Amino acid sequence: MFEWSTHRRRAGWGALSLTLALGTGCGGGMPEPTTPPPEAPEPGLAVELAGDFVAIPRELSKEQRHHVDQKLGGVVEDAGKSFYLAIRRSELRQRWFLTAFAKQYHPGGVGNRAGEVLGSRVVSFEEQNGKLFVFDVDKRKVMSDVFDPQILVEAYPIVTDYRPFNRLPGASQYVLIDPTAGLNRYGVVGDRVGQSGVHLQVELSFAQRFRRLADGVAYEQVFTGYADLPWEWASYYGEDNAFRTAGTLAISLRKYKEGQGYTPTPLPPRELYFRSDRRLVPNTTAEQFEQVALKWNIHPGMKPIRWHIMDTVLAAQQDPRLQPYDVVGAMKRGIEGWNAAFGFPVFEAVVGGGIQDFADDDRNVVIFDTDELMPMAFANWRSNPITGEIRGASVYHSVSWLLFAVEAFAEEAPLTERVAELATAPPAPRLRLSWSSLEGTAPCELSASDPRQVRARLQASAHPRLAALTQKQKVEAHITHVMLHEVGHTLGLRHNFSGSRVNDGSPNSLVSTSVMDYLLDEDRALMDAPGVYDVRAVRYLYGLSSELPATDAFCSDDDRRVDPYCATYDRFGDSLMLHHGPVFQGHQDALLTSPHPWPRLQFYFDYVSSPYLGFLRLTDPASQATAYALAMQKLRPPLVIPPGARPDYAARADELTRRIFQRLYLDPASSRGSFTSDPPPSPALLTPMLADIEAIVLNTDGVRSHAARRTLVDVLKAQQSLGAYLLLRELRDSLNASLPSLPPEEQVLTEDLVTRISVALAPYYR
Repeated sequence: MFEWSTHRRRAGWGALSLTLALGTGCGGGMPEPTTPPPEAPEPGLAVELAGDFVAIPRELSKEQRHHVDQKLGGVVEDAGKSFYLAIRRSELRQRWFLTAFAKQYHPGGVGNRAGEVLGSRVVSFEEQNGKLFVFDVDKRKVMSDVFDPQILVEAYPIVTDYRPFNRLPGASQYVLIDPTAGLNRYGVVGDRVGQSGVHLQVELSFAQRFRRLADGVAYEQVFTGYADLPWEWASYYGEDNAFRTAGTLAISLRKYKEGQGYTPTPLPPRELYFRSDRRLVPNTTAEQFEQVALKWNIHPGMKPIRWHIMDTVLAAQQDPRLQPYDVVGAMKRGIEGWNAAFGFPVFEAVVGGGIQDFADDDRNVVIFDTDELMPMAFANWRSNPITGEIRGASVYHSVSWLLFAVEAFAEEAPLTERVAELATAPPAPRLRLSWSSLEGTAPCELSASDPRQVRARLQASAHPRLAALTQKQKVEAHITHVMLHEVGHTLGLRHNFSGSRVNDGSPNSLVSTSVMDYLLDEDRALMDAPGVYDVRAVRYLYGLSSELPATDAFCSDDDRRVDPYCATYDRFGDSLMLHHGPVFQGHQDALLTSPHPWPRLQFYFDYVSSPYLGFLRLTDPASQATAYALAMQKLRPPLVIPPGARPDYAARADELTRRIFQRLYLDPASSRGSFTSDPPPSPALLTPMLADIEAIVLNTDGVRSHAARRTLVDVLKAQQSLGAYLLLRELRDSLNASLPSLPPEEQVLTEDLVTRISVALAPYYR
């Protein structure tokens, strides 16, 4: 999400297993005994070898226990205990779901993608040459009947010399491994280094919390190690060594099965749904991939899928700031509210499970975080990579969302200060954990503190129906909406940022057709149930209707890169005139009146201007003209200085004007955001623009700097249009004619400007 360097480095890595060190002592002058001494009795294991997987306890030595305590910093449950894993040999070649979940991560915690499913594989095991090999057997990479590659993903050394295990009845029917001594191919992947990621040298790995499941087992692997490259934000999270990282990976092995009666849904022409993993179609004339829509095995008559809201929500409910609101009830309504869209019970929500349980593979969890400084909500899931069937899911939700909702609907919400605070510095770049090439995804990361959303709130007139609601109703509806949004993702729905186009501003108008939209806080409070688009979309996906929501306006994340009308936190069918333009003018007011200097405001300008200027880069002349008129309304010559403005208002307006034109034509593509092309030279845009440029270069209102005038000359050169060429000629002649009447210093600067124009004209066209 955030721009980091794309420099890639690769380095060797390995793993340090916690095997017991056994050795023999040496001494001189001691006679050998004629008869061997009796062996010291070894303690037996109170373990019955029953089931496909069995945890075999083992004690660490005093030295090893001290090493674990020192390196893992007390984050393990019991540093003196670990276990081997015994697997029944008859089950090795069966198919199993192998799922990895990043339960903990340091530094950064959930800010670096803890609380996220890394992914699932379908695997089987094979014993050979003293190792237990793990193979990917999902068959998604089969190219033909001839070329069916074996994908090796892990290898565990087989433990053969653990005598307490070997003495157990039936031990020969099992293979014993150390689950922490595999390849441990950890990495940290993020925007800074691209898809290749930064590798971690795992120094120490520790197994804990073994659990039997109805169809397999689960355990956790605590690890610590060092990355190839430092993370410059590590100290912010209390880590002095920028290379060091630690975490807990929750791993499950569950028997492969497909839901009874499950039928995949083909992907429709529009990207309404999340895609399953890609599968090669073998024996075809070209390399073709097949994907289906992700979904649960939901059908009438099913037993409702249970969601567990972490019991940490109960402590939040007792917070004096939240006691007036039914937090638990609002969250439950956000989960169970989808039942109405299906017409039968699909989900049920309960409060239960705590800090130890949220990564468990056999439950669906709302991870309720008590961190007030982590304003995020996101969803992820565990799916069958072969069929696209969702096997389980989780939603992360922090208490900061609740506190933000309380603040948003307070009678006096201090939003102006929040805009300045949020907009003057970029957020910390994010990383995410990977393991054995499972990297996870982030289909939704809803933020409670987006500067564009906050400024939009300042500009937005509240919907008339909002006035009829109490603060309690608004806050609880807001909580419900956020939960509906995230649970909607776990159902398979992608964002629909066009839902708000249904809003015509009338008192009875819908605010959106979809809870999968990103809405302003006021509009969230008016949408605490799935919208008309949502109902149609889930009913088609789950085979309850044959009718696609084809008539509903729709756009999603990918569309935001090519269509500025596909935007978050917007309103109205005519969103440019009624929302985006006024909101951008609100941002301009903040830039013109902010006490911060321009260098401090650079991120704010980049963040709000690049999306808006995308309207000027469209091929639609009407949108270009409207967007330009709204952008220049407060900046064009002659500049109107409002009463009581700060002394440097004119200079700030001049600098803002210069930066807008520079961003449109002169800045590199990397600085322009998603929309990078120069504005198409339509007469609807160029006619008013050339008139403004002429007035600025000639400084008709007396407030334009030479820096801005020089920039506008360069803009005319960059436009490569006949109108811009003719204007440059006229400007050269006009400035030359004005030279005799100018003061000496101004005369010198104007001569330099004339020279710049002459260079631009000779030749003009590239």
